[in-house]
Amino acid sequence: MHRAPLYARAPTRIDFAGGWTDLIPFAMENEGLVVNAAIDLHVYASLTPVRDACVSLHAVDLKEFFYPVDVLTCLRGLNLPQAILSRFRPNKGCHLATWSEVPKGSGLGASGTLGVGLVGLLSAFVEKKLTLCQIVDIAAGVKQETGIPCGKQDHYAGLLSGINLLRCRGKSVKSIPLRLTEDVLEELHHSLLLVYTGESHFSGGILQNVIDAYKMGNRRTHDALKALRRIADEMKQIFETTNFSDLGQLFDENWHFQKQLHPSVNTERIDELVDIGKKSGCNGGKVCGAGGGGCLVFHCNTDHIDSARKAFKAVGARVIPFRFDFEGLRIWSPE
Repeated sequence: MHRAPLYARAPTRIDFAGGWTDLIPFAMENEGLVVNAAIDLHVYASLTPVRDACVSLHAVDLKEFFYPVDVLTCLRGLNLPQAILSRFRPNKGCHLATWSEVPKGSGLGASGTLGVGLVGLLSAFVEKKLTLCQIVDIAAGVKQETGIPCGKQDHYAGLLSGINLLRCRGKSVKSIPLRLTEDVLEELHHSLLLVYTGESHFSGGILQNVIDAYKMGNRRTHDALKALRRIADEMKQIFETTNFSDLGQLFDENWHFQKQLHPSVNTERIDELVDIGKKSGCNGGKVCGAGGGGCLVFHCNTDHIDSARKAFKAVGARVIPFRFDFEGLRIWSPE
């Protein structure tokens, strides 16, 4: 059992196209495709061993304390850190703290990132070696067992870093890096705006709405998921050719079909910000993650990006600075 304090850091992500197609049941019947990028807005966790057998949790940014943690066989109803702790069942006490650089309900995959960080942290604490795939499978499996449906795109972004194409078939995911030169990365980075609506969302409820519609055979939902898969394939080609002139158009198309999945994906605030983006010179934009609030990403010509940034700020939307992350999950001890 590891005795020194341990720390974990993992990046969140922007999904460029194809989000939702990694979800089961769609990925059981079709190959899901997602293009996403890890960004340097991180989720952190620390683990400090203690002398007694007690386990405590502190969600620092949410100002929530859980002490002690009941270790239960059934994970449903537990929050994610409690559920992951119950899965590992450390036989020594520890104090676990978590915090995030993104707003709660941001749509940037923070809960998946947190899961990957905690699994990596606790496996190091109990000295259990895991492969990268095992870390993802445990983190995603525990989240599903708590009652929240999820795919694996968030977990892979938090683990692997960079810009990737994810091929999702059932519970299996193959990650293919989409590598860009430093100059192209800079060009892409300076053309993107990440905008927080100010509305937190609960992705679990929205995801369940879409899954239920899919299982009931809703034609609109089925067609939208197939369209999102097609758009992800076109997005892959944009990254392979490094011609980003149509990036905004693909964002718009992706958002059009996201809205077809279920009415809960969209809000009046999102409509307002998409409209402002268009009027201030953005080429296109889409909601990150499940929707219902959270963040939007816009593609904009560099000569219009300052005016777009000012227009968003004028209506109380927060423009969040970011860079792409190429480190992925880090676990370390200061000793």
